[in-house]
Amino acid sequence: MSFFDKVYSEIGEYTRVEDAEEEVCELYSVYYSSNGSSRLDLVDPSKTELTVELTELGGTKTLTLTIAQNPNINNELGQTGAVLWNSSIITSEYLARRSTHGWDFSTINAIELGSGCGLVSIAMHQLGARRVVATDQARMMKLLTRNTDCNRVVQLNRNRKPPTVLLATEYVWGRAPEDPRVLAEPVDMVVISDCVYHESVAPLLVRSLVDVCKSRSDVPVVVLVGQELRSDIVHAAFVAELLEHFDVYRVPVMPSVDTNYVLYAMWLRGSHSPEHTH
Repeated sequence: MSFFDKVYSEIGEYTRVEDAEEEVCELYSVYYSSNGSSRLDLVDPSKTELTVELTELGGTKTLTLTIAQNPNINNELGQTGAVLWNSSIITSEYLARRSTHGWDFSTINAIELGSGCGLVSIAMHQLGARRVVATDQARMMKLLTRNTDCNRVVQLNRNRKPPTVLLATEYVWGRAPEDPRVLAEPVDMVVISDCVYHESVAPLLVRSLVDVCKSRSDVPVVVLVGQELRSDIVHAAFVAELLEHFDVYRVPVMPSVDTNYVLYAMWLRGSHSPEHTH
């Protein structure tokens, strides 16, 4: 069973998204009626280093990671990824839960777009993903590389299994990746965590998503998009762009965060056919 087959087998738990305006109306009617103090926002932008504990349902600790930040870069125009956002912790904890409840990460080759500090990519690597490529713009490479290097799993390879891979490299949205390693192996999953702060970036991000997904034709590539709910206008523009190209489903995460955070699973329209499900 491919990774797509596993995700598709759970489709009954998801909500199909077919119209951007209807989706935003449903999400933000709850969002605006909820307590505004529950906004996710930043973890602690004043610190240069944070210790992050990812927990399972019930509070069981899964991973402890040390993530460096650069508050100075974050103050520059257009730079939002140099500090850690709570939404990336939610995305990472969701993946941690799935790693112990049905998703076999040991078979997954994943790409993250807009990795920022790299928490989500590092979490996937620590959870046993076969290959993870963390990507962002050139300005972020020093910080992203530092975090991936410091959190890379030490592998003694006593059981002769191929070592898992964690890479950090530049990928400019809307363009083909310059680093051939990005698409050197068939991609199973693309992850995006809280990358759309303005509607102008949505077309570029979606174009890159489409390019990565079209790089594989034998099995649909699963895309996971986690997003904090901020501007309904920006969210509507992003969802509308996604619906132009993807079958989109909203995934329940936890009642405590579903009022201000949304997670989508999707794949290219027309990429799923009966022969892909075994």
